[in-house]
Amino acid sequence: MNLNQAAVVLRPRKVSEVLDLACLWLVSRSLAMTLRLSAVVLLPVFVIVMVCRYALQWPPFALWLLAFALVTPLEGVFTIAAGRMLFNEQLSVRQVLGLYRKRLGAYLGALLISRFYIALASLLIVPLPILSMRMMFVHEAALLEMASAHEATKRSTRLATLRTSGAFQAWFALLLAQIAVVAVAEIVGQGIVGQLLQLGQPFGALEKVWFTPFALLGLLASVPYVAVARYLLYIDTRTRTDGWDIQVRFFAIAANEDKGGLTT
Repeated sequence: MNLNQAAVVLRPRKVSEVLDLACLWLVSRSLAMTLRLSAVVLLPVFVIVMVCRYALQWPPFALWLLAFALVTPLEGVFTIAAGRMLFNEQLSVRQVLGLYRKRLGAYLGALLISRFYIALASLLIVPLPILSMRMMFVHEAALLEMASAHEATKRSTRLATLRTSGAFQAWFALLLAQIAVVAVAEIVGQGIVGQLLQLGQPFGALEKVWFTPFALLGLLASVPYVAVARYLLYIDTRTRTDGWDIQVRFFAIAANEDKGGLTT
């Protein structure tokens, strides 16, 4: 990882700034890659869940459980893409998926261990947000720091506890963002089908049936954004704890001195 090649300025940011930067990054820097990756890894999830809904008649709770179980590990695909592209590495979809496969064992292990810890602590009456916040960066630790499954959970916990207040704000903001994307997708989808096409509500309304294809599309659309925003929050945390912004300044000073030395 070459900090001096970062495509964004490495400096401490507020959570709101990071969320805005994630939107800007997806639209201006990685839209084409995000769309291609989504077609490869997220479109099959939509098909699988729809089959379970309309062919197998699964109840809404089981459908949402299946959807979250499928998309959670797939966030890692977009984490890898963001992690490489942020430092100006140009990768193809095949290369991103290849890097993902190489780390898949440790990554799935880290997710399973972290979810086990969260479930166990919840049974012991430890507040769920606190545990979820502490495990927020297992994706980055397993995929980008090349940590083992157990080390990834420890690394995530250490990073989160170094900035407990900021980490909780970040976790809560990501949760609200994901809920907002699902809600907007439901409203837009219902508006297009019901108002523009005058077809009524053939899939029902989310507040009545608790599951619609529009809401599922919203969940899938939120996956790349959540992955990129969480990665940028990870970068922000590393900048604050490891002084990455200071390192970049030293790199710049050294580069300027080298240029000056060549011209004298």
